[in-house]
Amino acid sequence: MQKMTLSAARRTAIAATGLDRPRPAQVTARHLKSTFARMGLTQIDSVSRVVRSHYLPFYSRLGPYPRETLDRLFYRHPRMGVEYWAHAAAFVPPETWGHFGRMQAEWWRNDYGQRHAETGAEFRALQNEVLEALAAGPMTARAVSELVDHEIPERHRGHWGWNPSQVKMALEALFAGGVVSASGRNEHFERIYALPQDVSATLPQRTLAYGPGDRPELGLDPEAERPRGVSGQTDNVLELTRIAARALGIGRPDCLADYFRQQRAPTDAAIAALLETGELSEVDVEGQAALKWHAARTPRRVEARALLAPFDPLVFYRPRIEWLFDFHYRIEIYTPAAKRVHGYYVTPFLLGDRLVGRIDLHRDTKENILRAHKVTWEPGEEHPQELLAELREMAGWLGLGAVDFGGTHLPLN
Repeated sequence: MQKMTLSAARRTAIAATGLDRPRPAQVTARHLKSTFARMGLTQIDSVSRVVRSHYLPFYSRLGPYPRETLDRLFYRHPRMGVEYWAHAAAFVPPETWGHFGRMQAEWWRNDYGQRHAETGAEFRALQNEVLEALAAGPMTARAVSELVDHEIPERHRGHWGWNPSQVKMALEALFAGGVVSASGRNEHFERIYALPQDVSATLPQRTLAYGPGDRPELGLDPEAERPRGVSGQTDNVLELTRIAARALGIGRPDCLADYFRQQRAPTDAAIAALLETGELSEVDVEGQAALKWHAARTPRRVEARALLAPFDPLVFYRPRIEWLFDFHYRIEIYTPAAKRVHGYYVTPFLLGDRLVGRIDLHRDTKENILRAHKVTWEPGEEHPQELLAELREMAGWLGLGAVDFGGTHLPLN
C-alpha cells in the first residue's frame, strides 16, 4: 500500500479540484466548462452575503471572470449544468442528473402534502394542474399560482421562516421526482420551473407516480413503511462514486459517499468495483486508510491562494477538511449572533497547501466596499498581505471600489 504524508494528500486534493493552477489572464467559456467538469457539481445557495454561492468556486479557481458567461452556460442551450438535489441544491451536468433514478422514483417517501388525510386528493390534483400550466412554458411558482386554483389551506411549516405555498410545494415535489426541472433563476433567485424537455433534450422523462408499479399508492399511505430502495430503482452509484473520486483526488469512503449524498453500503460496493478496475487505489495517509484516484496528481508544491465559499467542494464536507487540513470549520449563518465565534459568512482562506484563516466577508454594495469584518488566523499563520491582495482582486471582480480590512478602508490599487 502506498504511503502518503498529510501534506502530499492535501496537495493531491487541491490539485484534483483545480486550485493549484495559475489563474488565466482572461477567463473564457472553455475555462468555466473545464472547471465545472473537474468539480462535477457546484452547490447552490440563496445566501448572497458576498455573491450567490455557485459563482464563488469558479472565481476561487480562475480569478475574475464574467458572471454573465457562467449564466449563459447554465441557462441557455446546450446547458452545461442543470439543477437537482445532488449535494443539497446543486448544478450537475445533464448526464449526471440521470444518475439519480432512485431518488427521483422515490420522491413520495417524503410527504409534500400528497398523503394529507384531508387535502391529499386536492394536492394531487394540484400537481396535475401545475404540470398542465408548465406545458405553456417555464415559469416561477408565483407565475404558476396565477394560472391554477385550489382551496388547500396554506400551512406553517417551520422552514426557518420560509413557508412555501401549496403551489410551491407541488412544484418542489415534482422537481424532486424529476418530473419537472428548472430552466433558470429570476432576479429574486426564484427557480423558474420547466418540463424536462424544455430544459435539456438529454434529460430522461419521468412520469408522476405515488409508488412503485406493484404498489402505486404506497406514497399515499401514512402508515406504510417506505424504506430506501422500495421502488426497486437504483441510483447509478458506481458512476457517481467515479465522478466523486476524480473530483476529490483523495478521500476516505465517507468523503466519496458525501459528494453526492449517497449511502455508504452502495458506495462501498462501488469503491470495491473501482479498486478492482484500478481506478482507485488504497493509500495510507499517516496511519489513515484512504483512497486515491488513479490519475490524481500530487504536485511537489502548490501556490494556491483563494477565498473559498462555504459550499466549495474542497470544504463542504467538514470531516474531510478536519482530517486533511486540521481545520475545524462552521459557516455560522444559522448560529445565533451572540454565539458566533468567527462571524456570519465565514470563508476559509487557502494559501499554499494550508487553510490558514477564516474571513467573515460582506459585499457592502451601499458603501461600495468589500468588508472583512473579522479575520481569524490559524495558530502560527498570519498572512495579511496575501489576504489583502486576494480581497482587492475579489472586490474588483464584484465591481466594488475599496476593501475594509482591519478597520481601514483601502483602495484597490
